[in-house]
Amino acid sequence: MKKIVAIIFAFVIAGTVFADDGGSYKPEDWTYGNIYVKEPNDKIALEKELIIVEQTSTWYSDETISEKVHGNEVTAIFGFKNTTPQKVVVPCAFPVVVTTQVVVNSDGTVSNYINTGNGFSSDINLLSFAMGKKLEINSNDYSYNLNTDKNEFFALDKKLRTLSINQYLSELKKYNTEYGELNPCQIIQNGKPVQIQTVGIETSIEKNSEYTEDLQYYNSYYRSENTDSEVYTLKMVLHFYHELTFEPSDSSVLNVHYSIYTEKRNYRSINYNFYYDISTGGTWKGNIKSFVIITDSGITFENSEQRFENSDLGELGNSYSTYIYATENYKPQKNEYFIFNTTDMFQESNLYLPNNDGPQDFVTNIKASSTLPGTYKMACDNSGDWANMDNNLIDSNYAAKTSFDGNLLNGWVEGVKGDGIGEWIEFTLTKNAIGPFATNGLRRFGGSKDYENMQFDKGNYDYPDYSIYNKTGALDGTWKANNRIESMTLSNSAGKKISTLYFTNTFPELYNAKYTWLAINSIVNPMVLGKGTYRMTIENVYKGEKWDDTVLGEVWFIPINNLAAKIIMQDKFFSTPLNNFIKKCLSVYHFVE
Repeated sequence: MKKIVAIIFAFVIAGTVFADDGGSYKPEDWTYGNIYVKEPNDKIALEKELIIVEQTSTWYSDETISEKVHGNEVTAIFGFKNTTPQKVVVPCAFPVVVTTQVVVNSDGTVSNYINTGNGFSSDINLLSFAMGKKLEINSNDYSYNLNTDKNEFFALDKKLRTLSINQYLSELKKYNTEYGELNPCQIIQNGKPVQIQTVGIETSIEKNSEYTEDLQYYNSYYRSENTDSEVYTLKMVLHFYHELTFEPSDSSVLNVHYSIYTEKRNYRSINYNFYYDISTGGTWKGNIKSFVIITDSGITFENSEQRFENSDLGELGNSYSTYIYATENYKPQKNEYFIFNTTDMFQESNLYLPNNDGPQDFVTNIKASSTLPGTYKMACDNSGDWANMDNNLIDSNYAAKTSFDGNLLNGWVEGVKGDGIGEWIEFTLTKNAIGPFATNGLRRFGGSKDYENMQFDKGNYDYPDYSIYNKTGALDGTWKANNRIESMTLSNSAGKKISTLYFTNTFPELYNAKYTWLAINSIVNPMVLGKGTYRMTIENVYKGEKWDDTVLGEVWFIPINNLAAKIIMQDKFFSTPLNNFIKKCLSVYHFVE
């Protein structure tokens, strides 16, 4: 036990980056870091690293969207290489830092409520865990005083205690700590779990001068007895100790997953801040050859001189802005850290939207094996009502280009007898991109399905001529009458199969597009594609109620920068987690009818 205590104490001295403990509704500020070691390691190289940060949860109550939630979590994947012919065991730790505030009153009592500004309360369970005893609020007054005094509270300063993992989990349960973020991180090395052995808990206390001044002014103004009350910040650092084993001259993949708590409320807004200490990545041998971050947050790179290329993925993740950052030959430096911030999460994205900006100019050379001849009438735009009037309808054909014209109402229809199995559509990407995304089937008319049962009287002044629309029977009448895509083979210009694309049998309901453009996408498994020519070949279809013509709707892509595409496409270490991340994002909306 003495050895473990010494190791953890050494880790604590090594330090980590702390979050700003500015005003919060419940002022728990959290900081997380990279797995770290006490001393630089000259045997184990960290060759590649992928970080996926999902700060904000996604949930939708609309009946047409699956009610799934994801977010508030981080996945970090490390590619290590043992550069020696010997087996190497490395003691490591994973840090979690939380700060919270209390009031120490003039009479020596301790309160969890700070009556400044809009006021806020610290979490009783979290304070109980730090003090190692169950705290309760004194119910005999309105001061929110706790059943402890200042001497017991100040005794936490510079205190370090160590617990076995079983003792630690027992204490979490004992004090009813609701924070899943205090649970040990999940560590998987080469497919096998790595056990957390011991937890070091370091506490420290510091006076918060700004809050103290505000509180004393407030108490003086309202003639409170506690005019000399002071606000103190309690900082608790958790070090989850474990060991990593590296076999001789072997590569090793380490997957670390953990929950995060980043929401901070004040009377102005809601902020989401997440600090990531990357400096410990520089303690491993050599440079990180390839480094990628996927996040739904903007990033501030503190104390870093490294150049990162950025791609805006729009609404692909949980928020309105999702990004890929990429760099090569990266050696994190001492005191270098990242701040992930989503305070701008409600800003509009500039990402391409179908029926918004027209065709994507980097998608060229569009052609198909066959096309249904003829033309048909369709709405002049997505708005419905007047756009569906006979006099306002426009002509469209069934050519391959209609699936890439930015219009959600038309699409390519194959031209052979039967269901069109084996027929294909081809295109060339002149940029690297994530995709394809696509709607499924022939929508034809605008508006919402809320109006699908409306019938309009021909010739009436108040109800103009909607006879063509009425003949379809409903807004999705044409969509149901024709075949839709169930699956397509995606292959490259050499004819080599890349993947099978799976489609949901989902009507592209424009009402859902007010939430996100992903709601109208039907492809379950888009991926990163490099520049080049691709072919999508029909494998299976959802049968239409009347016709056996198979319809592909609108197809689009998200362009990404060259460096990110090169790194991701050349190595399954990056491509597999990224493609899984894309599928998870889309799963919020996908359901099979």
